[in-house]
Amino acid sequence: MGQISIILIAGLLFLFSFEPPQTSLNISDAQVVLWTIVLTGFPILITCFVTAYVARTFPAHKEENLPTLYRLRHFMIVFECLSLAAYLCNLYLLNLPMLIDKHFSFFPMAHLRQTLALLPLLVGLICIRLAFYRVNKLQSGHYREILSLQFKFLLFPLLPMFLYLLIMDAIHWLPYSAKVFIVEHPYILIGLILPVIISVYIFAPLLMQLLWKTERLAADSVLKEKLDRLTRQSGIKYREVVVWQTGSLLIANAAVAGTFPWNRRIFLTDALLEYFTDEEIETVVAHELGHIRYRHIPTYMLFSLFYLLNYPFFYLLVEEPLVAYLGESQSLLSVVSTLCSLTFLIIYFIVIFRYLSRRCEHQADLYAVRLTEKPEAFKGALAKLAVLNSVPRSIQRFFEIFNTHPSIHRRIEFVNQWIEQNSAVQRYKNYLVEVKVLIALLPVFGILAVLLLR
Repeated sequence: MGQISIILIAGLLFLFSFEPPQTSLNISDAQVVLWTIVLTGFPILITCFVTAYVARTFPAHKEENLPTLYRLRHFMIVFECLSLAAYLCNLYLLNLPMLIDKHFSFFPMAHLRQTLALLPLLVGLICIRLAFYRVNKLQSGHYREILSLQFKFLLFPLLPMFLYLLIMDAIHWLPYSAKVFIVEHPYILIGLILPVIISVYIFAPLLMQLLWKTERLAADSVLKEKLDRLTRQSGIKYREVVVWQTGSLLIANAAVAGTFPWNRRIFLTDALLEYFTDEEIETVVAHELGHIRYRHIPTYMLFSLFYLLNYPFFYLLVEEPLVAYLGESQSLLSVVSTLCSLTFLIIYFIVIFRYLSRRCEHQADLYAVRLTEKPEAFKGALAKLAVLNSVPRSIQRFFEIFNTHPSIHRRIEFVNQWIEQNSAVQRYKNYLVEVKVLIALLPVFGILAVLLLR
């Protein structure tokens, strides 16, 4: 339901590749804290001024302003980059991690202790997202609810990271010989990441229910009977349908989470149940069943694992030669190495993964109209999603590159092409070629990666 903040991931990469600079500012701890507050607050103030001006100039209640406001939300990344730049100043000019180590040395887990230095970036990102909320007053939620929602969206990707860091800290307590063996065999560290990634996909429904208030769909409702009948028709199994309580935020959305039938859940927001007809809800649930039918969740998990297998090749072919060329400055090397890792991460998860995700969404759309045989109801549901979530129906193709979902206009046109029996749409009835290639290459790259790391 939310998209992982690439800026937050970038901050994590810079934090854990941090090397203290050879020269540092001669300032007291109190001055470090003061300048950290100033640097964190500066991008927030700029964002507040810009969003206040936009909110006055382009009122959200006028429909013709929606495309402009939507494009502005895409430029939120610019202000988040300013927050990241301020955070890098905290790291490399103020030596914030050193201050954390100095005053929190009583906490024995070094890796988890270091994450405290991430707080300025986390605060900056949340405040920037709160500021952008004011340009979209069609959403009637209170700032407290928006704050809670954005914090949870940012926290969700951090939970598996905390689990991995906990494992790394546990390694510190191993006998010296065991630690040396792990350092000499780097593929063991990658092997430790694999169960973390897999567990995220398996236990995602539980994590989502811990983070967001949910309740079961009423067992005696007419809608529940219709959805049960639809499920039997599809032959797909899942544990239950739960309703996500969004309160006054009025978020209309749906999602499926869980790898296995015994823990798989379909999430529907309360706004979706309130404003959509039963037929429209059936098509939305059928869309989520399409994700299960075509095994999109295991596909995304394999794609994440494939990243770990591809990175050694990127490191050997690009990152290592570049680092060797730039010299021996340890601080510079850590920055360059992190920038290389971040570039690969963006290309892999922002460009390639989201291209695959948009294809999967089209495939799930097709399954929804085929299963329910209600294309008009599905198109109506898509149109309501655009209105309730204040999203323009049409988006420029350039901006769509960065989205996990196609635009509403493109999705409706896709359904129309299916109605017209366009041959280009028929390929989505089978497993995507991109997925087949991914599955075929996975064992090959796995074997090569192990050989490279030995």
